[in-house]
Amino acid sequence: MRKTSNNLEIMNYLNLLISIGKMGGIRRPIFSTTSELGAMVGISQQSASRKLTELEHANLIVRDYKRRGNTIKITPEGVSALERVFTDLWMILTAEGREQQEKITLKGTVCTGMGEGAYYMSRKGYKNQFPPIIGFNPFIGTLNLQLLDESSLRDFERLLRSPSKFIKEFSEDGRKFGKVFVWLTYLLIGEKQIDTALIRPDRTHHNNQIELIAEENLKEKYGIKDGDVLHVILR
Repeated sequence: MRKTSNNLEIMNYLNLLISIGKMGGIRRPIFSTTSELGAMVGISQQSASRKLTELEHANLIVRDYKRRGNTIKITPEGVSALERVFTDLWMILTAEGREQQEKITLKGTVCTGMGEGAYYMSRKGYKNQFPPIIGFNPFIGTLNLQLLDESSLRDFERLLRSPSKFIKEFSEDGRKFGKVFVWLTYLLIGEKQIDTALIRPDRTHHNNQIELIAEENLKEKYGIKDGDVLHVILR
């Protein structure tokens, strides 16, 4: 019985977060009372108030207390939590998602990029957004791979159709920097699975080349050279 109760508690938190999102709370602060939010998810005003406080303590929302209610906005951590739920449900409930559970594997040859990766990764607007999404502070630079075979190209097309996280566009030093899509991956080196992320700028012309970011300089740490063949697996 306790297990069922715990599951209902989790659903109440999730439903509150979803309700705030449906009201526009991802894009901007929304105004609501705890009574209104409680009614939306079928719980009491007191329960809604307690759960909102706990969501705030977990850094999933930020609140500004007003006399007749609260302004509430979902934080980047809250958005990431919703994205994880969305991805899980997408994989469970859709044909494409079930297909993706057959692991996407990309095989590519290490190649030298144009040096743009280091430049873009050094921008504060990108640097500040990556850690909450990928779980680490990335090295300033990317590892480029040229996809090798038809199987990898097909899997890459599957990856592009799958849900992704993303870095928002921003302006810095008078220049506008575009959105970057992000997928969490592993890079296989021998028996090691190294946490990486595959990134793809919204505006890109490369259809057979991928860029990886990691916590360390992968070439230096693992002696990777241009021409080496590596495998990347979607997490």
